[in-house]
Amino acid sequence: MYVPRTTAEKIKFSERTYPDFITTNLISIRSIEESLQMKTSLSIFAVTGLALSVVSGVALVRADDAKSAPDSRYKVAEPPANYPEDVREALKKVALPPPPAGATPDKVRVKMETSRGPITLELDGKAAPLHVKSFAYLAQKGFYNGTHFHRHADLLGDDQGWIIQGGDPLTKAPETKQYSGIGGPGYAIPRERNSLTHKKLVIAMARSSDPDSAGSQFYITQAPVSFLDQGAGYTVFGAVVDGADNALKLTKDDEIKSVTVEALASPATAPKQ
Repeated sequence: MYVPRTTAEKIKFSERTYPDFITTNLISIRSIEESLQMKTSLSIFAVTGLALSVVSGVALVRADDAKSAPDSRYKVAEPPANYPEDVREALKKVALPPPPAGATPDKVRVKMETSRGPITLELDGKAAPLHVKSFAYLAQKGFYNGTHFHRHADLLGDDQGWIIQGGDPLTKAPETKQYSGIGGPGYAIPRERNSLTHKKLVIAMARSSDPDSAGSQFYITQAPVSFLDQGAGYTVFGAVVDGADNALKLTKDDEIKSVTVEALASPATAPKQ
């Protein structure tokens, strides 16, 4: 395993390898060093399938869609070469192909079972079709089941800007949890600009400094954080519609037991590739 030794190497490694999603702040050099010096081997865990619960006979990924080529608007994302080799191998094991080409429903309702209780989210497929399709696709694959929220942060620094972040597959097992914050599904979602904003209790996708680098990691706002709408911004793609109290109680290390698609409505017309 590569362990940076000099201060310069550590800074370079942290800046390129461990970006702190949402903000441009970096996690501490000390935490990187402690993580990398832990002599543990990564356990490989399988991503299991999960059946969709479909309302009105509408499925996000139909049988014919499943045979389709991946949607070309998603980009396959290999783990960066400067990641430690065991981390690269672990991420390759959990990687999935991008979602198949096809229509995204106008609305998708999902139920997230957490250690704080159930949370229901309504995702806006018209505002952010690629993000909604990806989130529901990963839910269908069981990708989020057993992951943990790895970041609880006050982005404003005044106890008024809290977000809770999860969706990293590396949080599933103790052996890989030390690397939480860098995991993803093996493909990237391009930034989708829309009229949705960072109000309280919305869901948005985390990313690195590259606007087109979103993957599986998402965050739920526990307070308004409107500054995230500025500049390159972050894609909001839905909101909490039930279980708000449970969402507000979420904190670091809480578990996502399962995410299931409960309802789909008004399939949108598939855009041209």
